[in-house]
Amino acid sequence: MTSSSSTVKFSQRQQQHNIPPPSSSTSSRSNNLSVRSSKVPSSSRRSVTPTSRAHSRDHEPESGRVRVSVRLRPRNAEDLLLDADFADCVELQPELKRLKLRKNNWNSESYRFDEVFIESASQKRVYDVVAKPVVEVVIHLIEVCLQQNDSVQSVLNGYNGTVMAYGQTGTGKTYTLGRLGKDDASERGIMVRALEDILANTSPASDSVEISYLQLYMESVQDLLAPEKINIPIFDDSRSGEVSVPGAAVVKVQHLDHFLEILQIGETNRHAANSKMNTESSRSHAILMVYVRRHAHEKEETEFSLQVNNSGRDLLTAGNGIPTVQKSKLLIVDLAGSERLDKSGSEGHLAEETKFINLSLTSLGKCINALAENSPHIPTRDSKLTRLLRDSFGVKFVILKRLQWHLVPELSAYCSYWESEYLNGNSLEFNETGSARTSLIITIGPSSRHHAETTSTIMFGQRAMKVVNMVKLKEEFDYESLCRKLENQVDHLTAEIDRQQKLWENDNIEMERKLKECNKSFAEEGRSLVARCEFVEKENTHLEAKMTDILMELKHQKDHNDLMCNEVAQLEKSLKRSEVFEAD
Repeated sequence: MTSSSSTVKFSQRQQQHNIPPPSSSTSSRSNNLSVRSSKVPSSSRRSVTPTSRAHSRDHEPESGRVRVSVRLRPRNAEDLLLDADFADCVELQPELKRLKLRKNNWNSESYRFDEVFIESASQKRVYDVVAKPVVEVVIHLIEVCLQQNDSVQSVLNGYNGTVMAYGQTGTGKTYTLGRLGKDDASERGIMVRALEDILANTSPASDSVEISYLQLYMESVQDLLAPEKINIPIFDDSRSGEVSVPGAAVVKVQHLDHFLEILQIGETNRHAANSKMNTESSRSHAILMVYVRRHAHEKEETEFSLQVNNSGRDLLTAGNGIPTVQKSKLLIVDLAGSERLDKSGSEGHLAEETKFINLSLTSLGKCINALAENSPHIPTRDSKLTRLLRDSFGVKFVILKRLQWHLVPELSAYCSYWESEYLNGNSLEFNETGSARTSLIITIGPSSRHHAETTSTIMFGQRAMKVVNMVKLKEEFDYESLCRKLENQVDHLTAEIDRQQKLWENDNIEMERKLKECNKSFAEEGRSLVARCEFVEKENTHLEAKMTDILMELKHQKDHNDLMCNEVAQLEKSLKRSEVFEAD
């Protein structure tokens, strides 16, 4: 690459991302560095689909704002006892999708959400409103009207989705998401209902549904399905910018009962403790990762066959279609509840757990604030939680590996500045929108004693509603499946060729045997013919001799007849003379 061409390409990328030139003063990061552009239209955003051997197809992304719902927990025994003489600090207006938060008896503020659930809202309704639209995108159930031939076309599967619960401890996050409902199916949470829908709409023969169940405990990623795996590293793909946890156990789910058993194992291994605010307080963030892999059966698959042309030769022909596969990932995140040490009464190890929980939630809040305000820098690396949820809240990265900066002087100035200020010389990152459809449910309590925590939760939801993701279809050419099919077809054709070769060899042997028999028969017939010819010649000679004798005999008979005729003629003459004499 020449210096001039590199400079032109970088200038084009600079204009697309609104990248400012390096300032003479590099002390202020947020003011001088702008790598995330909020003014670029959605149609011009660059795709971050990996250009690996999968060769993902290009699809126009669909914008999707983070959907935020709020659920109010009913009063518990403590609320009934301590707040008996006080009114609730929250007033719901579900028909208007509004929530009023009372500061005091005469002052309140109103907030609007995508959905507001009252205390008696059923688990099914919460799932249908909050999670089912996300799950439907993953499992190809939802249909949208497209302006193409006035027809209704269904959205293809292959999209990513995230469902998340956020709120103060003891407000019902785990109940909303992770309730198993063994005794009462109506109490099943979002995790169970989502997998039930996914399994009901996938084919075990051609599709696969796999899960990983992790917890983030004190900034350590641990596997709930394999407790011996602790401090699992998080991997950032340098080509696609996607985040993965390759060290986590992946279990293929066969049916719903199997999933319930797996989920029960994970819940058993999850850290929980008893505090003043919650008798079963989750001490870790739980993340259920569901991987759905579906083959596109409607696509034309490659087929090979033998055909005979006009000249009688065999021709190997192939179809033009290449099988495709859609890969979807659904994240269901049960965040640990935020709490204050003075209210929860946590001490010792519990206090340390609370510290890490609050730190990770604070990092998440900072990322949401930065996204809502279109900040040029999103601090996703401040916590492992924000790294794991990077795609869910519009933080997608295009990562440029280090180049030989000295070849491009202008590029060297930018990269040296960014490396020194942000990246420590590792890589160069540009923020773009995430690729997942995200739905957030915030849970709150009615008690006025927790007015500050309720206000913080509501404001978190309000800021999250400003985040917009670009939902993209992840459809890849299934070269592995195509390779297996081609190998099977090659094996089939090889076996067919071997069979035809053996048939040809058998036919050749049979023809040689018949040829020998024919030659032998021809030789015998020749000898017989020669003998018959000799016999015929002898007969002919004998007949010729006999014919000669007969001719001689006939000649003798003829001479005798002539003699007799002469004698008869003489006698007749003599008779006539005698009669003449007698008449005289």
